[in-house]
Amino acid sequence: MIKRLSLKFLLLLLLATVVKSEDAYTVDEIFQNFKKAYEKSRNFSAKFEETILQADTKRVNQGRLYFSKPNLLRKEYVSQKDSNQVLQLILLDGEYSWSYTPIVNQVNKMKWSKLNRKELLPGIGASLEDVQKNYNMKLVRDDVAKKKGIYQIELIAKSHMLSKPVNDTPPPRETLAIWIRTDEWLPVQFGYKSEDDAGNRESYITSLTNIKRNQALDSTLFNFTVPKGVEIVDLTPDE
Repeated sequence: MIKRLSLKFLLLLLLATVVKSEDAYTVDEIFQNFKKAYEKSRNFSAKFEETILQADTKRVNQGRLYFSKPNLLRKEYVSQKDSNQVLQLILLDGEYSWSYTPIVNQVNKMKWSKLNRKELLPGIGASLEDVQKNYNMKLVRDDVAKKKGIYQIELIAKSHMLSKPVNDTPPPRETLAIWIRTDEWLPVQFGYKSEDDAGNRESYITSLTNIKRNQALDSTLFNFTVPKGVEIVDLTPDE
């Protein structure tokens, strides 16, 4: 009887240890570690692959990304056949946002109104400082990713962040997601998902590879010169 009790106790102890190891980090611990790592990072660059799902269509884009705090961004969409051919350039220079598409010979320009804003992730428009105030955070279990030291956090907008219903139609349900690797506590993937009551869905997932941070980036990366003969469309809202 004593041996059986001892064996049962050891099994329970082992199970408790396994459960604890599976929940090594809480969502708050992961986010705080990510936030600390972000605060230590001056900049980073990466290659990206962006997957867009809308209705029954799927598009995959590739490119390069450069980000420097607090609000400088250069995102180059490139040809999958020739990575030196830029199909579209999106740039934040600290004062304006620019979107240049060479094939249509057009530049969209808009004044950047929040000059001191800290980005949660470059270009998605969610402020790092506002996350806990504006979003409920949830840790999503993914055993495959976890084996690689990656944790997924889902961010669900709180009620005050939701759009008001239009003609009694509820606004779409929106969620953000971040996949964070524990070796440096930096994101390796982030995404956006939207779904409404009519069944309309869309999602964007951006995966990052070849991530480098705290480099000596050339400041001209974040300067934009309008090419000659290009049409400029100013999308700055009227004040």
